Amino acid sequence: MTNAKTDASTDGKPQGAEGQKPEDVTISQGLGKLFEAEEALTDEQTDAMAEKARAAAKDSQAERDDKNAQIASSTDK
Repeated sequence: MTNAKTDASTDGKPQGAEGQKPEDVTISQGLGKLFEAEEALTDEQTDAMAEKARAAAKDSQAERDDKNAQIASSTDK
């Protein structure tokens, strides 16, 4: 078994620009990419993305709260 990486994906999963599979990317590499992307975004784009993330987090919390309420009401019977 070799550790050589090729551009062709053998398992059908997409590969990054450098030919790496997502599961082969290190945390440091991922953080580096995030910092590069952050530098390319305007303040308005960053704010818009942050607002989307906040809205998604609120939606997720509301769904979890609803599910927990349903579970609680079904066990109260």
